[in-house]
Amino acid sequence: MICRPTPSLLFLLVCLAVLLLPSPKGSSASDPCDLHLIQPETNPLGYRLRGDRCEGVYVKQVGNTILVLASFTESFEDYDLHADKALVLQWNAPGNEEVRLRAFGLRRRLYYRMDTLRPPHSQSFGWPVSLLAALEIPQHDLGILGWIQYRIGKTDHDVYVPLRITQIKDEKRSPIYTVTLLPGVELSEVYLSLATVGKDGIPETFLRDGEALAYNYYPADRRIDIPISGLNKPGLYYVEIGATLKTGGSTNLEFWLYHPGS
Repeated sequence: MICRPTPSLLFLLVCLAVLLLPSPKGSSASDPCDLHLIQPETNPLGYRLRGDRCEGVYVKQVGNTILVLASFTESFEDYDLHADKALVLQWNAPGNEEVRLRAFGLRRRLYYRMDTLRPPHSQSFGWPVSLLAALEIPQHDLGILGWIQYRIGKTDHDVYVPLRITQIKDEKRSPIYTVTLLPGVELSEVYLSLATVGKDGIPETFLRDGEALAYNYYPADRRIDIPISGLNKPGLYYVEIGATLKTGGSTNLEFWLYHPGS
C-alpha cells in the first residue's frame, strides 16, 4: 500500500521546502556575502559576515577572467593602516536604489574581498581598516567599486558610481575619474571607447572611439589605471574597453557609469 500525503499536508511540505531554500547571493543588507566564495572556517581572517559587511580572504576559485573591472573612483586618499580611523566612502547615485560596494585585493595571490549593501538614499559608508591592517593591504593594492541596478531604456544594467574615499583629509572632488582594470593574462594593447547614452540606453556621441592607451606593457595580474575625463554634462555614460592578448585574440568589457557633475 502506497501512502500519499493529503492536499493540506502536501501544501505544508511545499511551504517548508521553500523556507529551507538558500537565500540568493547578496540578497539583503543584513547578509551581503557572496555565497560563491570559499574560505577556511578556522581562519580568523577568512571572508565572512562582520557586522554590516562581509570581508576577508578566500580560497582562489578555478578559472581565470581575462579582464576584470576592479575599481572606479573619483578620489582615493592614501590611507594609514595604523591610524585608528575608518575609511569613509562617499558617492552620488541616480534614483533611490540600493548601492552595492565591493573591494578587491589587487596584489598577485591576494584573494581578498569586501562586500556590503547600502540602503536607498544612502551616500556614505564608514569602513574600519582593522582587517586591511591585519592583511597589510596598502591603498595601491586595493580596488573599490560601487554600483546600482538601474533601468536604461528597457533593460536593467549595473551602473557604476564614482567613489570618493577619505580617511584623514576632507572630501576631495576631481574632474578626472580613475577606472582600474586587472588582466588575468598579459595584453598587447588596451583600447578605450566612451560615449554619452540616450534614453533608450544606446550610445549616442562618442567622446573617445577605440583610442589606444599606449602604455606599452600590460603584464598579467598588474593593475591598469585609465583616466576618464571630458564628461561635460551629468548623466549616464557608456564605456567599452577592448584588449588584444599577447598570445593572440582579443577580449572586450563594456559597462555604464554615472557622472553626477560637480
